[in-house]
Amino acid sequence: MDARRRDLAFLRDDARILRKNVDFPWSVFLLEGQSSRTVVLRNPLAIKVGMPGRATVADTIVTHTKREDSMHRRRFLQISLGAAALKARAQKRGLDPAIIGANPYFPGYGLFRSIGILRDLGFQTIELHPMGPVAARPGVPPGFEFRDLGAEGRDRLKAALEPFRYISTHLPWVDTPYFSPFGPSHAFGVERIDVALEATAFVGAELANIHVQRSAHLSLQDAWPMMLSNFRRWGDMARDFGFRLAIETGYPESVVDFTRLVREVDHDHVGATVDVGHQKNFAELLARVPPDEKGTPAGIKAYNDVTLEIIDALGPKIFHMHVHDIEPDTWAEHKPLVHGFVDYPRLIAKLRQIEYEGLLVFEIGGAVEDLPDYFSDAKAKLEAFLGE
Repeated sequence: MDARRRDLAFLRDDARILRKNVDFPWSVFLLEGQSSRTVVLRNPLAIKVGMPGRATVADTIVTHTKREDSMHRRRFLQISLGAAALKARAQKRGLDPAIIGANPYFPGYGLFRSIGILRDLGFQTIELHPMGPVAARPGVPPGFEFRDLGAEGRDRLKAALEPFRYISTHLPWVDTPYFSPFGPSHAFGVERIDVALEATAFVGAELANIHVQRSAHLSLQDAWPMMLSNFRRWGDMARDFGFRLAIETGYPESVVDFTRLVREVDHDHVGATVDVGHQKNFAELLARVPPDEKGTPAGIKAYNDVTLEIIDALGPKIFHMHVHDIEPDTWAEHKPLVHGFVDYPRLIAKLRQIEYEGLLVFEIGGAVEDLPDYFSDAKAKLEAFLGE
């Protein structure tokens, strides 16, 4: 058992003792362990918080009544009501336009400038990258390294996120070899994800998105046991922190293998992210569309068919969506909504059919000075599609 889980087990024991003596209707206990301050539920769930000093149950009540900022409400909802209530909230909101969001992926801009752009565009949902630099760096998209952020940086981040109703994170995917067969590389990659999951809890996110990193040295079959083990472990962490984990489409490169992975992980808190542009190398699609027919009506329909086949196969295990458009002749993804390649009316009808409960997050690339206009236009179009 690692140190994090030892602390959590210790705090759970304390919580059971405290519960006998305190009448607290939400069954929430704010306690201080040896290495972290943790909110513990009787169910139990845990979420790391950055609260200074020793917290008490009375402090929790005061904090809830006097600090009515949106960040605290999100975290309080997670820690006090747990996964069941979050699911109920998601069911109630359905395909409300507030679930439309974007990531602050503005290469060359700083994190807080990028967050501010999305806020000013009226987005109520945001997807953060717990990786990369806070400060502006030429050509590098902004993010944050949670353990390097410091108390002042964490306070500033919480304040910047107050206007957003819903938050998700995109876990590290660059130089993060968590499926490497080599011990040091593997350990480094796993630790990066562990820390990013802590960051996800800190910002009050409801979901963390993760890629399946293709191993440079192992076949899919040989990497399979490691993949299942890691995703189940991270699913446990997501459950304990009070959010869900979603594996993004792209690899394995077939509907059959990708959906099998999600099923065989077999974890209540682990599902799938469907990125509308990550099926271009799927075996089922390549078998149906010759290279010179990509941009034909038949080729475009086949692409959309494969996306919907994933949704049909996984149903309620579809936790999250990444949305954008695709260039017809090349199948280049993450384009602004100008091509009409992705059949959004059909996609939204399918999401309604499965009673989708997740978010719709734009991932759009381009010249950084053009991105605000791209996001604004895409937001308006997707809101119109949802209203049809």
